[in-house]
Amino acid sequence: MKHYTKEELDLYRHGQMSVLGRINCSSHLQECEECQNLLKELEAEDEFVKELRSSIQIFDAISKEAPKK
Repeated sequence: MKHYTKEELDLYRHGQMSVLGRINCSSHLQECEECQNLLKELEAEDEFVKELRSSIQIFDAISKEAPKK
């Protein structure tokens, strides 16, 4: 069984695969636990990046409001 790479799964989840590629990948994901787990990891990484960006924005906002010495 051919497993999908992180790059391929990123294309899949962002809708950037061809229609046939998307159908094949979707079918494969129904059967392959390894690729399902990799897809979950990618989604978790995205969530981490979103939280990190949010924290940076909050820090920047606080820094701008803090009194300067």
